[in-house]
Amino acid sequence: MEENKIYNSQNFVPNKKKMERPPVGTYVLLILYSLYILVPFYIIFISSLKSIQEAAFAEFTWWPTRGITWGAFTRVFESNEIQRGFINTLLFYTPTTLIGVFVSALASYGFAKMEWAGRNAIFSFLLLTMMIPGTVTMTATRLMYDTIGWIGTPLPVMIPGMFGGIGTVFFLRQYMKGIPDDLIGAAKIDGMSEIKIFLILIVPLSVPAILTQGVLGFIGHYNDYMGALLYLIDEPLYTLQIAIKNMVDTYRTDLPAQMAACFLGMMPMLLIYLFLQNYILKGISMSSGLKG
Repeated sequence: MEENKIYNSQNFVPNKKKMERPPVGTYVLLILYSLYILVPFYIIFISSLKSIQEAAFAEFTWWPTRGITWGAFTRVFESNEIQRGFINTLLFYTPTTLIGVFVSALASYGFAKMEWAGRNAIFSFLLLTMMIPGTVTMTATRLMYDTIGWIGTPLPVMIPGMFGGIGTVFFLRQYMKGIPDDLIGAAKIDGMSEIKIFLILIVPLSVPAILTQGVLGFIGHYNDYMGALLYLIDEPLYTLQIAIKNMVDTYRTDLPAQMAACFLGMMPMLLIYLFLQNYILKGISMSSGLKG
């Protein structure tokens, strides 16, 4: 017994790997890439704080040389079109995102944990549809919506998104395949139906992935310009992206107002990511492994 203790204490050594620092070039590349991303945001913000004369006629400077002014933001906030566009964006895309993610989660559970004939073949076919650019079907879908009388209503930008997305289904399927089958088997032994297993067991365990896809899906809808431009032909229905474009056209000589509108248009999505980044990173990292 004593020999075993001596053997264990002498031979059981934790496997400690010394953390190796990345090469200096890695840090340089990360710094350069960060500047590449952040500098345009800085230019937009600084330009919005300049006067119209300085922004339009003076040479570009990295800081307002004639003093900081918030007049551009005042002009944007006073724009009824911007306010209406932001409200329309929330009204159109919030229910679309919520319903779409729920439907995608249902489909993902069916592909990941339920056994049925043709499951893999249908999933492979759905993945193939991701290879088709959306612009290829854009003309056909507009003709279809025009035929059924949806053009000029919010339905073309809402209804398709409520059926979920193939990318979201793929992402959530990969995540759900990591949930142990034993948990589902035990739930079935306890008499739980498939829908109860999904709602009570799968959804709580998949919150990081579902939240990640919800945020990414809403960002995609929020930034959609072409779809809204094709289908929302009436000005009262314009979303924020169209409203910003129209404001840029209206204030052609007012560069600070243009930059202020762009900056305010970016802020909601940046704030959402800032507050939910832990969930998003967790959801992405836990779904990164490819499972058959």
